[in-house]
Amino acid sequence: MDAEKIKHEILFQAVNATKNRDLLEQAPHQRYLDLALVFFYLEETEDHQKRTFILSNQQMRRLGVTKEQVTEWAMENTPRLLPPSFHSMEHVLQKFCLWEQAQEDQPPMYVLTNVRMFLGAACLFYPRVLPSIRNAVQEDFYIIPSSVHECIILPMSDAYTKSELEKIVYEVNLTQVPEQEVLSNYVYFYQKSTGKFHK
Repeated sequence: MDAEKIKHEILFQAVNATKNRDLLEQAPHQRYLDLALVFFYLEETEDHQKRTFILSNQQMRRLGVTKEQVTEWAMENTPRLLPPSFHSMEHVLQKFCLWEQAQEDQPPMYVLTNVRMFLGAACLFYPRVLPSIRNAVQEDFYIIPSSVHECIILPMSDAYTKSELEKIVYEVNLTQVPEQEVLSNYVYFYQKSTGKFHK
């Protein structure tokens, strides 16, 4: 591994900052709310399994690169190598033959991930992605962090309240999401007026 390789291949992923406290002590990162962006490079084995290698502070010093350089490269590489994917929940479930028939009273829901559906929650930090979603759904929206691999987008005009959604997220994280894949127990919301997402 050398600096030139890192420059073109380093990526970032979003993780839960509290659950990864030990990791963050040893790796360069960027904090945002209860999340952290860590930097990694991706390898695929001969049987197409994905393996990630987190960049450590020690490796960064050995390569003679700064956190600012690594951040700049990852912010450019990640959207290019792992482009965002935004589709309706119905579309995603139909793709995997899990959707039988839409319910008339079901609120519109969308899935934000990347084209590999792997560590796709990082798309929250891609430039222009959230404003583009705002234009698509034509209103401010909730961001439900279903795992490190994807987020669910729910327009704020839906009947659910933030507290109700957070109860659902907490229960799902506790019972259905592997601990290492839990992103957050909070539900975020995106407002056009601020251009950012908040708790």
